[in-house]
Amino acid sequence: MRKKLAKKMVWGTLFLAFLFGLFFCISHDRADSSSKSDKLTTVKSLGQAFVDVAKKVQPAVVNITTEKTITMRPWDRYGEDFFRGSPFEDFFRGFGAPRERERGREYRHKQRSGGSGVIVDKEGYILTNNHVIEGVDNLKIRLNDGREFTATVKGQDTRTDLAVLHIKAKDLPVAALGDSEKLEVGEWAIAIGSPFGLEHTVTVGVISAKGRSGLGTGTYEDFIQTDASINPGNSGGPLINIEGEVVGINAMIIQPGTGIGFAIPINTAKQILNDLIQHGKVVRPWLGISAQDLTPEMMEHFKVKEKDGVLVGQVHSGTGAEKAGLASGDIIKSVDDKSVKNVNELVKEIQKKKVGQKIKLNVIRDGKPMTIEVTTTAMPEKVETAKETEEEEKLGAKVQELTPQLATRYRIAGIKQGVVVIGVEEGSIADDMGLQEGDVILEINRKKIENLKDFDKAIKEASLEKGILFHLHRKGSSFYISYKK
Repeated sequence: MRKKLAKKMVWGTLFLAFLFGLFFCISHDRADSSSKSDKLTTVKSLGQAFVDVAKKVQPAVVNITTEKTITMRPWDRYGEDFFRGSPFEDFFRGFGAPRERERGREYRHKQRSGGSGVIVDKEGYILTNNHVIEGVDNLKIRLNDGREFTATVKGQDTRTDLAVLHIKAKDLPVAALGDSEKLEVGEWAIAIGSPFGLEHTVTVGVISAKGRSGLGTGTYEDFIQTDASINPGNSGGPLINIEGEVVGINAMIIQPGTGIGFAIPINTAKQILNDLIQHGKVVRPWLGISAQDLTPEMMEHFKVKEKDGVLVGQVHSGTGAEKAGLASGDIIKSVDDKSVKNVNELVKEIQKKKVGQKIKLNVIRDGKPMTIEVTTTAMPEKVETAKETEEEEKLGAKVQELTPQLATRYRIAGIKQGVVVIGVEEGSIADDMGLQEGDVILEINRKKIENLKDFDKAIKEASLEKGILFHLHRKGSSFYISYKK
């Protein structure tokens, strides 16, 4: 009896195990099928998101066609540089181009190019790159709906490579402007433009990096890096987030690179947009200094332990920085308690301010912290360098008027006036004659040098063929040195 009962229990257990296994398999298949379905739904949703963004923003993206007249000499037309130094040079010269050149004849050529832009206002204002429209004679705008307009340049800014165009039109679609400060590395990025003239092309990638600089563009460099394809013709078009908001203006690519593009943050554009529309140019707040990033060698010299901060290289005369007492050699650590790690961050913080606004700078001077309040002034169109370009280039030495800070830095004692050598170019006249950083120039050609004005005048009047005589102070001693070509 017990054996029969045990046998029934075994078979019953096996049967239950079979039922459980069957149930598990069915459930797993259903779950797997459900998981695949969910993943497919997610992919489709993402794809639809890109479609929706394109539909939302494309109507506000415009194609820009430019026309520029360039003047060519006859010799340019025949290609003098191409044939120069070749076996065909003498043969080529027999075709009359030199005779045409002697008669002064020139040829005018219409150069056509293009780019992209984005409508940012219903009044017909279009944001684009300055390099797309700089120096052109005619501007044609073509909308996504096929309408064409002649555009005028409303404002340009070379420092950010941005420009605003205007067209007279009604019922214009407008792109929403986002917040580039909120961008995260790795999030989706969508570029729309006309690469190689192929209008309204959409490319997708991610935000690869933020705050890129050191690209040698000659503009304020605070680029967004993306791998969304940006090709010639995309310049001036929008970089968009997954919400369909413009977060950047596509600006450039690195030619040897593949999939490396750069865009100007839209927050930079928003800061200057009204100025460009109302005044045609940007009125910027300015401290009145020339600054540079710290290096490990400079950190040791200026008695700082952290690399974060910006070194003041020059204080321009008549500016808020000079009036506030900011000096060469000061290290700016923060602006209104917002820390700055490098020159780019300092520029960004200053550009957020207004002309005439008082700002607080936390500064390290000779290893000691201090606070200086500076009132910003309007940045001039061209920052003057106290005539340093012509005279200092002639000599090959950078100089500044003697200040208490420079006296401390170079351990200059007993001297109250003169100009201090703060840099000597290798291989220059100054280098050949033995000038050194930290030297105080007291006289040039027996004329007393009390300030930069005296220095500039003396160098301008000096003749290297006749000879030049310097009276210097160096490490507690005074002596003369001379130089003649």
